[in-house]
Amino acid sequence: MERQVRVDWVRVDGRFRSDLGDLEKLARSIKEQGLINAITVTPGGRLLAGERRLRAFQLLGLTTIPARIVEDLDGAAARLRIERDENTERKPMTPEELVRLGQALEQLERPRAAERKAAGQFGSGQETGTVPRGETRDVVASALGMSASTYERAKTVVAAAEDTTLAAEDQMLARQALADMNTTGNVAGNFEKVRRVREARLTTPRRTTVADPKKQRHAISTAASTLTGISYGLKQITELHPDITRQEAAQWVGDLSEARRVIEVLIKRLKERTNGQA
Repeated sequence: MERQVRVDWVRVDGRFRSDLGDLEKLARSIKEQGLINAITVTPGGRLLAGERRLRAFQLLGLTTIPARIVEDLDGAAARLRIERDENTERKPMTPEELVRLGQALEQLERPRAAERKAAGQFGSGQETGTVPRGETRDVVASALGMSASTYERAKTVVAAAEDTTLAAEDQMLARQALADMNTTGNVAGNFEKVRRVREARLTTPRRTTVADPKKQRHAISTAASTLTGISYGLKQITELHPDITRQEAAQWVGDLSEARRVIEVLIKRLKERTNGQA
């Protein structure tokens, strides 16, 4: 459904665009020829596509703007494909900007994904209209003009650049990879850089520097108490919610695997002491 909406009603949550480009040129084009493609928003006014057009309307001092109202991922994906094909004033988005937009599109699909899960109807692979049915990431990637694997790799690079748990040197490398990906468009190469950084973090052995018995007792007893509470909470998770993404799952698998390795080593040492072997 397309209609005129107030410019100040449209809500930009975060910024998909980090570089809006030459807005004055776009504003002149809109003033002379009109708007080729309406912006795309949710029923609540959240902007999904068309931030440059919205900013150009603000620059022109216009109070209303044509908007396409979409309620689900199918509508948003179809609309984005049309814009990609028709908008001659479109400024290509960087991989990071596409990831930000893709994450917003994924949010549209989450309520329906939950419904499919409840009905036991996952990933039929069938098509509804012009939008392929399947996993959310496949539909989103298609709408963005990316393959599903490229989209997931770009998401991994973006996530790594924002990972504050990385060592300072590793975080700098991840941020450099993100900057290079945005400049060159090379997703695969920079994904490999990030992957190597994360793998090195998980496989590098860590030596304890806590030798004082009082500090060891405190560290172990605190960990045992904390982990007992955490374990109780985690036992309540009988199945993962559909909102949990593959990228999040992969991140947690790595983090929890490293934590498990450390705990297993400590348990082994404690058992040896219990059995009088050390």
